[in-house]
Amino acid sequence: MQQKDEAELIAQSLSGDSVSYGELVDRYKNAIYHHCFAILRSEDAAEDMAQETFIAAYYKLKSYKTDYKFSTWLFKISTNKCLDLLRRRKYEVLADNEVFATIAAKQPGPEKLAQYDELHRAVHKLKPRYKAAISLHYWQGLGYEEIALALSAPVGSVKGWINRAKRELKKELS
Repeated sequence: MQQKDEAELIAQSLSGDSVSYGELVDRYKNAIYHHCFAILRSEDAAEDMAQETFIAAYYKLKSYKTDYKFSTWLFKISTNKCLDLLRRRKYEVLADNEVFATIAAKQPGPEKLAQYDELHRAVHKLKPRYKAAISLHYWQGLGYEEIALALSAPVGSVKGWINRAKRELKKELS
């Protein structure tokens, strides 16, 4: 069975077809959850923000501009939701051992696991914008222009955030 075209799913969703919107959610739910988790470092908070992202996207779907990728638009919404949560609550996030256990199963060896754990702890210490940029670039595979759209920032700022984040990570990890 062939997957429906994204534009078709969006059009059907706009005309009230909740099944089509469900298909869009299914396509992006894992990526949005992982992005939220990378920023918040809490499974529960990431799950909540991913859900809020899809609810907000549903209500804002009429304002979606097809000039941009739908995924970029969703990442922008999810980033804003996560940053709002961090600002609102000064949210303390903790690394979740389950995530590291999963990584260890894929990359056996205590050295790799320790490096991964250390990297995530270092990323967690970064400013929220830096964390978001690192997550979108390295963990979600977005380019600078897509990140700029997702974070509502100029491309030059995104490049600067990523460079500063890398310098801070290098200092932290050396």
